[in-house]
Amino acid sequence: MDADERGEQLERLFRRTYRRVMAYCLRRTGEAAAPDVVAEVYGVAWRRRRQLPPGDEEAVLWLLGIARRVLANQARSQRRWARLLLRVAERADPPHTVHHQHDGGDDLAAALAQASDADRELLRLAYWDDLSRQDIATVLGISVGAVDTRLHRARQRLRERLGASSGHQDPTKETNHAER
Repeated sequence: MDADERGEQLERLFRRTYRRVMAYCLRRTGEAAAPDVVAEVYGVAWRRRRQLPPGDEEAVLWLLGIARRVLANQARSQRRWARLLLRVAERADPPHTVHHQHDGGDDLAAALAQASDADRELLRLAYWDDLSRQDIATVLGISVGAVDTRLHRARQRLRERLGASSGHQDPTKETNHAER
């Protein structure tokens, strides 16, 4: 069976099974979430249409298996999100207040104001919310390696702004690779 035939078979299967898959999802999640789950189920089925079983009953069971995994993934994601929200709620105040003139806070506030939205968000997640690299990756939907790279670059740009605003280089500035 070629890809077009499988696509047509999946379209027919969708028309015959939508109610059954929706009922399955409704029994396991709320009315508000079920349509999103069903949409994801058929999205996964479309991407994996080459694996579509030939018989109707086997195909329905295949779809219900996909629905089960989608629901499990969403439940895990919701638990991670709830844990993250609890951690953030526990740290409602920033670890260091940035509005004290005597400690250079005004310079820091100005440098942060000049930063890009992405840099500000990343720095806030890391230092204000005190999230781990893994948690930041989860929040931003990127890899831990990308967090490391972006955080390094955001800190570097912030240091440069701080150095420019104070008229001297930050003594904590890391040396570049050639100087190491």
